[in-house]
Amino acid sequence: MVFKSIEEARADVVRTVGALCAAAAVTAPKSGGQLFLRGKPLFIETVFVDERETLKRLAAWMRARGRERRQDLWFRDAAFAERIDGVLFIGLKDWYPPIYDCGACGFATCAEFMEATRAQRAQSEVLEFRGPHCNLRDIDLGIAVGSAAKAASLHNVDTRCQTRIAVAARKLRLIESDVAVALSMSVTHKNPGFDARTPVVDYDAPEFAFLPPTGTVPVKTREGRWLHRPDLDTGE
Repeated sequence: MVFKSIEEARADVVRTVGALCAAAAVTAPKSGGQLFLRGKPLFIETVFVDERETLKRLAAWMRARGRERRQDLWFRDAAFAERIDGVLFIGLKDWYPPIYDCGACGFATCAEFMEATRAQRAQSEVLEFRGPHCNLRDIDLGIAVGSAAKAASLHNVDTRCQTRIAVAARKLRLIESDVAVALSMSVTHKNPGFDARTPVVDYDAPEFAFLPPTGTVPVKTREGRWLHRPDLDTGE
């Protein structure tokens, strides 16, 4: 392929490096070397998104969630999502414990932890992430994200590790992970995440009045009280 400038090649560059980052995440070391165990499925999920409309949907969800939580950082990350060239989501999906019986979760054995928290994991679907998880699997996820970020760095693609956009992706069903981290990617003269400013938001401004509820808890009232029922509105 012949191109005159990086602007013409940007999409191809980000997609190619995104694929390399996904490979780095999958091949990163796992607890006990367990990527596949007795026919078990791959528990590291990787999904790459660079469609502008999808990035706008993610941004809109984050603004709605920011209004529910009355937290400015969601609006900062929403604006950032509209500026990046693509994002790689890396998460834990269909994970299983490494059977170390290490006790880091507070239970004597992995089997005891899985059984004792089964109902809690099902009930936590209304939260931003589903849990609780095995501590070692969360460490595995961190190693996978770090390996992916390193792969991007080797190819001079700017990245930023984020969780709020990963929450949006989970709630919009773009990913199936219980918990995930997003690697936002860009190819510009300066990393747009380097000096991303947190805005001061008027949550009751008319422009935000029509943001739909996200169906996620908790939400915060104007008085600063947290509400934990999933059937409530945005706290008005």
